[in-house]
Amino acid sequence: MGNTGAEIALDLAEAGARPTISVRGGVHIVPRELFGVPIQMVGMATRLGPQRINDALFPVILNLVLGRLEKFGLRRPKQGLLQQIALASRIPVIDVGTIGKIREGAIKVAPDIAEISERGACFADGRNSEFDAILFATGYRPGYARFLEPGIEPGPSGVNARASDLGLYLVGFHNAVTGLLREIGIEAQAVADDIRQRQNRKKATETLPV
Repeated sequence: MGNTGAEIALDLAEAGARPTISVRGGVHIVPRELFGVPIQMVGMATRLGPQRINDALFPVILNLVLGRLEKFGLRRPKQGLLQQIALASRIPVIDVGTIGKIREGAIKVAPDIAEISERGACFADGRNSEFDAILFATGYRPGYARFLEPGIEPGPSGVNARASDLGLYLVGFHNAVTGLLREIGIEAQAVADDIRQRQNRKKATETLPV
């Protein structure tokens, strides 16, 4: 259950379908706003304190805002919210209405899929259900390492010295607690600045007297 799966299920429920979300493991869920503050701004504020303290506070605060979701089949992973972003580059689900539909029973939650059957799916708890369609919103793992030289990795700014020597820049592969779109904007600016600096140095070298 990532952001894509949660929003697809919400769209289906609002259109009158009866979707079920299969949740393979624990999932961190946050509201779009926390006490009137956009959750991305809250993420920026977490930089002011130690990660482990923020990770300990988030469950307490989110239980107050969203309620305890375990009874609906939604449990949190063992990794803290910020720890999971840092280590696994997995951002939390930003709730835009899915949780409300789950509470209403308009969206059902199921565990991991054990097998795809002829008419639906068999789940890890032994349950069998029939479905008209199954949508795989499972995410992906970037495969850029396959065509890069060993040791080249994109930095948080999108600029890596060795990669940029090749004319190669990587943008959008660093998940930040402040939001991926914001991070992409920062990376794009850093890439543009690096290209301009390299072009200026090249022009300066070409105009040097021999």
